[in-house]
Amino acid sequence: MNRTVILVESGNRGAEIPSFRKLGFNVIYIHSGVIPYEQDNIAQANKIIFDKGIIQYERLAEIISELHNLCTIETICSTSDFFITSVCRLCEKYGYRSLNSNIAATFHYKNKFREKQRKFHYNVPDFYSFEDLTVAVQFYNNAEKKEWIFKPVNGNESVAVQLVQSEQELRDCYKQLKYLSRYTGSLLSPSFLLEEYIVGNIYSCEFIVSDGQFQVFGVTNRLMSELPYFVELGYSFPVYGDVAELVIEETKRFIKDFQYNFGPCHIEYIVSPDNKIYILEVNPRLIGPPNPWMIDRALGISVFDTICSLYITGEILEPVNYATNYSACLEVTSPVSGYLRQLHIDSNYLARNDAHVILMKEKEEYINSATSNTDILARILTTADTIHGAQKLAKEIYDNIRLDVSIKPRELSAQNVGWLI
Repeated sequence: MNRTVILVESGNRGAEIPSFRKLGFNVIYIHSGVIPYEQDNIAQANKIIFDKGIIQYERLAEIISELHNLCTIETICSTSDFFITSVCRLCEKYGYRSLNSNIAATFHYKNKFREKQRKFHYNVPDFYSFEDLTVAVQFYNNAEKKEWIFKPVNGNESVAVQLVQSEQELRDCYKQLKYLSRYTGSLLSPSFLLEEYIVGNIYSCEFIVSDGQFQVFGVTNRLMSELPYFVELGYSFPVYGDVAELVIEETKRFIKDFQYNFGPCHIEYIVSPDNKIYILEVNPRLIGPPNPWMIDRALGISVFDTICSLYITGEILEPVNYATNYSACLEVTSPVSGYLRQLHIDSNYLARNDAHVILMKEKEEYINSATSNTDILARILTTADTIHGAQKLAKEIYDNIRLDVSIKPRELSAQNVGWLI
C-alpha cells in the first residue's frame, strides 16, 4: 500500500474514511469493536483490523509498528475521545503532526482539566474527584449542597451523567458506571466527579488550529433535556450575536493558555444568566454527528475533507466565502423503554432537499427512555436561509413522527405472603 493513512477508531462512525479516500489515500481502519461505526463507511477502507487489545497502548503500538514495516504511512489519527491520547503519543514517536499528547491527556480526564482551569483562573464549578463510593457517600452526606452532577472522569455522550439529589441516586449512578467500565473493558474509568450544577444555556465552538493559525467554523447552541439527565435534544448552527462573540473570545483565550497547537477541536460552554462563561469540556476532535452535516449545509463545505486535509498537510486552507445558510437538528427519543416496533414519518419529508432524517435504532431493537445521547432514536436535520426557518421545519417534522413501542406490564412484587410470586 502506498500513501496510507491509519485511522484508529472514529467518533464519527467512520465518516472520515470516504474523505481520506477522496483525497487519494489508502486507509487502514483499526477498531476495538466498542465504538459504533457505519458499515458503508468502513467498507471503503483498504484494510480493517479488529483487535480488542488496542484499548491498551502497548498493543496498539505493536500493531502500528507492524504496519510501518509493510506500508508507507502518511499519518495516524483518531477522532474517538478514548483513543486520541494514545494516537498522539504514537504520532510523536513517528514524527507525525499531532496535538501534544500531554495536553490531549489533560482534556481526556475531567479532574485534570478542572485543576488546570483553576491554575489559569477560569470560571470553574466546584468539583470533587472520587475513586471510592464510600468516600463519596460520606462527602455527600456531610455537604451542605444536595444537588451535584455525577460525571465519569473520562466519559462522553453524556453517558452516566446525572444530577443526583439523594444518597441512593449517587449509589445508583456509581453502580451503572461500574457496569459500563466492565462492559467497555475499562475504557470508561470507574472514577468520577461530583460537580456543582450551574444554571445556564449550553453552547459549543467548532474550530481547527495549526502552527498558530486558527479558524472557527462557528458556534452551536443546544436544546437540553429536563433534569436529572443531560441529553442533547436539539442544535442550531451557526449562532451569532453577543453570546457567540463571548464564546469565541473564550476560545481564543483557551488556545493560548492551554497551548492547543494542532488539529480540530470542540469546546462545550455553559453561559449563566448573568453572562458568566464556563468551559464544560474540551474534545480534541470535531464534534460528532449530527454537527458535521449541519456545518456542511450551513457553510457550503465538506468539514471532513477540510479536517482530513489538515491531518495530511498541516495547513489550514484559506476559507472561501462561506454560504450564509442555517441548520437545525432535533433528536427523537422515547418517553418509555421497550421494543421499537415502528417509527412512523411522512415520506414527503424524506424526499425534501432541505431535510434529512437519520434512523439510529433498528426495528425490534430494545430502546430506553432517554438518559444519555446514546438513547436517541432518530435525528431530524434541516437547513434554511434563517435559523428560525430551519428550527420551524425541524419542529414540523418532529411533531409528525409517531412511535410504536411494545412494553411489558409493570413487574409485580410480593407484598403479601399469600401470593407466591
